[in-house]
Order: sequence, then structure tokens, then C-alpha cells
Amino acid sequence: MKILKANEMRFIDENTIKLTGISSLVLMENAGRGAFEVILNKFSDKENFVVIAGSGNNGGDGLVIARYLFNFGKNVKVFILASDISKLSEDNKTNFQILEKLGVDVLFIDEKNINKLINAIKNSDVVIDAIFGTGFTPPVKGYREKAIDYISKYAKNVISIDIPSGLSADTGNTNGKFIKADITVTFGYPKLCHILYPASEYCGEIFIVDISLDKSYENAINRSLLTVSDIQLPKREKDSHKYKFGHNLIVGGSVGKSGAVILSALASTNAGAGLTTVFVPQDINQIIEENLIEEMSIPAPSSNGMFSKKASKYLREIIKNGKFSSITIGMGMGVSEGTISLVKETLKQKLPVVIDADGLNSLTKIDNFKELLRKRKFPTILTPHLGEFSRLTKIDTKTLKENLEEIAVEFSKETNCILVVKFSRTLIVNPDEKIYYSIAGNEGMAKAGTGDVLAGIIGALVNRLPAFEAVKTGVLLHGISGDLAVKEKGKESLRARDIVEFIPKAYKEVIDIKCDSSLIKKLSYLL
Repeated sequence: MKILKANEMRFIDENTIKLTGISSLVLMENAGRGAFEVILNKFSDKENFVVIAGSGNNGGDGLVIARYLFNFGKNVKVFILASDISKLSEDNKTNFQILEKLGVDVLFIDEKNINKLINAIKNSDVVIDAIFGTGFTPPVKGYREKAIDYISKYAKNVISIDIPSGLSADTGNTNGKFIKADITVTFGYPKLCHILYPASEYCGEIFIVDISLDKSYENAINRSLLTVSDIQLPKREKDSHKYKFGHNLIVGGSVGKSGAVILSALASTNAGAGLTTVFVPQDINQIIEENLIEEMSIPAPSSNGMFSKKASKYLREIIKNGKFSSITIGMGMGVSEGTISLVKETLKQKLPVVIDADGLNSLTKIDNFKELLRKRKFPTILTPHLGEFSRLTKIDTKTLKENLEEIAVEFSKETNCILVVKFSRTLIVNPDEKIYYSIAGNEGMAKAGTGDVLAGIIGALVNRLPAFEAVKTGVLLHGISGDLAVKEKGKESLRARDIVEFIPKAYKEVIDIKCDSSLIKKLSYLL
């Protein structure tokens, strides 16, 4: 499912009108009717509705909704935030004139009579916010700001049309006054504000209405919401053996951080790797052996509880003589001359590589790391959180948050790496500028070790799927595992090891959906 910015939505809208013959008035009618059907479904028992419309086409959508509610027998009051009809867009004006002829109660509102909204909102069951649409740039000013204040203070239920008024369609930022909606009905496609925090918190339940936009234009949009239909599952043939399913070599750990590599190894096995071997400092090998059963371990030269400089040469010999098909490096290994040397050695190997955590921090200590990444002929997958990505890019986190997608795309192209940026959502980017946002997962997963689990999952899958497919599948399985686990464990008590334990159930959830397209799931991102 594509996710659009305002200018992309405008482009599809305009080209639908120009090249298909569907008029803007018909699109507005489709939008209003579709929103009305959602409203009726959710609030069929309510009688008193207030529509607060702006002067643009979003306001016109609201007037169409008002007409349908009126014709259905509901009590409807309409307020247009403009001084008079001359301020309305053409399609808005047409729908205002229709309401006039039907005898619907419509009042123009400006700074002189803005207080008239208060009693109307207080006496209503549902307020429909059709003030600003996707073309709006915050902040709200003047008497419209007061209107939003009144809705926020007095409305019992709020339905926003396209986006909650006051938000920007293009970001998760909140700036100035805005509506907090119980339901948002948007048209054609979700917008970035619907999925990115904190803005998405104010969108409530989101419904996407088809208004007959020409779908051929969506091919030009590289940004998508990650769903089950976007991923591949690895196949497990009956006539096979363990080496067919990959041998993931996990490099990491240090004294005090052995749990990171243990979690990654367990996740690798649960994600389907035929074999998983951990390469760890000798100082922690005993604790690793005590906590891993199916997985194997290789003790490496260590110094002060971390990898020594000799470890990189040993790693080269191990890979040369072993049957490894991927390397996952970085979890819990700290940053030292030894780890920096290990990362350099890993990048020389003719294998897919997943770099996480201290692998990324060690990478930043290599002067020409971007060139080393770019020259690799095998897939490289980087999985930073925002802090690690800030160190990789030398850009502060505030600037990153405000321009994350653009910076991530540029970094992915510059380094020829697949990038998985972990924040309240997960952003996946490849060098071809394909962009996916995953909304799977929950705030209970904001715990130590969850990133180690993700790295292990991806490291297992990259043996059996094309690299970008492995990343998409791994990210979604990880999020679904967390969402299934939180139902049983709760958000406060959720642990990274719970996510590992729920990987099998996540696989089953995805397989059930892929095998039966008629299944209706509670987890909306699965559809």
C-alpha cells in the first residue's frame, strides 16, 4: 500500500481529472459519500451532527457529507469558516448551493461570530472536521485556531476528513493547534502523518476510502506501507538438509553484554536458519555455552573481556574453512581496536553482512567506511537506531527526525547498503530508492535486546531470500512477534526474549493470511 505526501496526492488527483475525464466534482462526491458511509457505520445511533468546513476542497468534502446525513434524516448543522461564498473554491461553492436548495442549516463563520460554534458543538453528538486537507501547511492562524480550540474542548466525538485539521500531511510533527480525531477518513491512500509519531496519535482510527483515482500513477511513488502482501516467506523443501537453510555466523558479545549475542542467536534459529554459530570473546564463551543449545560457539582471542586485535585474523581463518552463508556482527561487542578490525575484516568477506549496534559504532571509526561499503559486491544491511544513524551520518538527531526519509535514501545510495532505521516506526530503504515504513510493533518493544533480535532474524533470512526481501520479511516478522507477545505479556513486562519466543507464532500468523485472503485480522497492518 502506497503512502503519499501532499504534492504526490495532488499530482494523482490532477492527472485523474485531466486524463480520465473524472471531474473534480465527481471525486469530491465520491469522497463525501465514502466518508458518510464510514460515519454512518460508526455512529448510526447518533442524531445530531455538526460539520465544520473550510473554504477549500476539504470543506467541499464536508458539505457532501452534510448532504448525505441530511438526506438520511439526521439533524445536521453546517458551519463554513469563511466570510462569504466568494471565498469558497468552485467545487465547495457548488456543494454549498446544493445544500441551500435542500434547506440545510448553513452559516458562514469568521472572527465576528466564531463564538456561535460553541453551543452547536456542545449540543452535537458528532463533529465532522473538514477545515483543512492535505494541502495545508501549519500552523493554524486567526479565528480558525479558535474553531479548533472549541472542537478540542467541547466535541464528544470528532471525525476528521483526510487529515486532522492543523497537522501537516507530510510529517509526524505537530506544530501549533490541531484536531485530535477519534476517526480519520482519508482518500485513496494513507499519508505520512497517519503513520508517523506523534501526529499519528491524533488521527484515531483510520479508514481509507476509494474515490476512483487513477491507480496507474501510483507506480511513480516509491514509498509504501509494509504489509504481508509485500513480503516473501522462505520455502522449506522436503528433500533438504540443514545447510540448505543457511549458516549464520553471529559475531558479537563482551563481558557484561553476552545477552545481546545470545538473543541474536536464538532469533536466528527461530527465524529458520539451518545452523547458527556465534563467534565470541573467549572470556564469555562459557556463559554462551550455558545459554545456547542448538547453536554452536567459537571462542575468539580476547582482551579485557572484549575481542582482541588477533580476533580478526582468526575470523578470516574460520570463514575460510567454514560453510557460512551470512555474517551478523555487532551485538554487544563494544568498541575497541579489536572490534574495528573485526568490522573491516567482515566487509572483505564474500558473504551477505548484517551490521548492528556496536558493529555500526565501530564502523564509524573507520575513516573510509563509506567507500568500503560502496565497493562491496555482496549485500550489506545496516540496522541503526536514530542515535547510531546520527553517528554514521554526522547529522544531529533533531535534523534526522525532520528529514529522515531523504537522508536515509541518500545514505543508502551513497553506500550501496540496505538501511533499516529503527525509531517509533521502522524505515527500510534500498539503494534503488525503494522505501517501506513498518508500523508493526509497539512501545513495549522499547527495551534492551529487541534490536539484537531483529539482527538475528534478518541474518537468518538473508541466506534464503534476496537481501531486500529478507529485510522486509524480517522487519515485519519482528514487529508481529512483538505485537503477539504484548497481548500475553503486556507492554511493561515485555522482554526481548519474549519476541524471540513468539517468532514461530508470527510465522503462522503470516502464513494463515497468505493462504487465506478472506481472513479478517485484528492487526490492521497485516491486511
